[in-house]
Amino acid sequence: MKNKKIGLLLLWTVIILGLLFPLKYMFNQIEEDKIVERYLSQNNLVDLKLTKETALKVSDQVRKDFNIKEASWVGLNMGERPFLREDVATLLTYKEGVCGEGTRVIVDLLNRLGFDATRVTFYNKRLQAEHTLVSVVLNGEEFFVDTINSLPRINTLLREHNISSDDFDVIHYTDDITDRRESAEVSEHKKRNFSKELEYYWLYSYTATPYTKLLTKIGFDVRVFNLDRPSRTFSVLAERPNLLMFIISSILYLLLVCFVHRFQFIKSLYKENED
Repeated sequence: MKNKKIGLLLLWTVIILGLLFPLKYMFNQIEEDKIVERYLSQNNLVDLKLTKETALKVSDQVRKDFNIKEASWVGLNMGERPFLREDVATLLTYKEGVCGEGTRVIVDLLNRLGFDATRVTFYNKRLQAEHTLVSVVLNGEEFFVDTINSLPRINTLLREHNISSDDFDVIHYTDDITDRRESAEVSEHKKRNFSKELEYYWLYSYTATPYTKLLTKIGFDVRVFNLDRPSRTFSVLAERPNLLMFIISSILYLLLVCFVHRFQFIKSLYKENED
C-alpha cells in the first residue's frame, strides 16, 4: 500500500511539473504581446492601411530604433544566442542586433498588423548566409522590405522598386532533362532587373522553417534552400518562439498525461488478472 501511494505521488508530481513548461511559455508570450502592442502604439503604427508605404514605415521605425554596433551592445550576446534566437520582447527591450534580429521584429510587427510577411535569407557564391530581409506579399504581389543594417544602396533599391524573388536567376528543379535545357536557355536570354545591385547575393531561401539549422544540430552537414514561400501561419510561429514552444510543450504534456493514464489502466488490468 505504501509503495502504491509513493508511485501515485510520483506520477502526480510529474504531471504537475510537466504543466509548468507550457504555462511558462504561455506567460512569456502574453508578456511579449503586451510589449509589442506598446511599441506599436507608442510609434503610431496601429490601424494603418495595408500598403507598401506602411510596411516601409514599420521597417524605418525599427531601423531607427535599433543599435547595430555590436561593441556597444548591453543585452545581446551573439556568441550565446539560443537555438530559436531571442524573442521579440527581448529584442524590443534592448533594441540591439543585426539583420536576423531586425527581420524577426519587422516580420512579427507586420504580421500583427495584418500583412503576410516572412523572412528570406540570401547567400553568397560560397553558399554562406550573407543577409536576411523581409518578404511581404500584398494583393498577390511580393516585394522585399529592408531590415536594420543593409547598405544604403540596398535600402534605396528596396524602397524605390518592388524587388522580389523574381529578380533572382534561379531555375527550379525538374526531373525532365528537356525541361532543364529549355529553362536554362530561357534564363540565359531573360533580362534581369537590378542584376548589378544584387550580384553579391547568388541565392535566396525562405527560412521560416530552419531546415539547415535543424539538420546541422543533429549532425548532418546539409544545406536546404527553400524556394517555396511558407504559409503565413508558419511565418508567424517562426518569429514567436514562446508561442511555438507553448504548442510543442502542450502537445508533449498531453502525451505524458495519456501515457500515465494508459499506464494506470494497464496496471489495473494486470492487478485484476492476478486477483
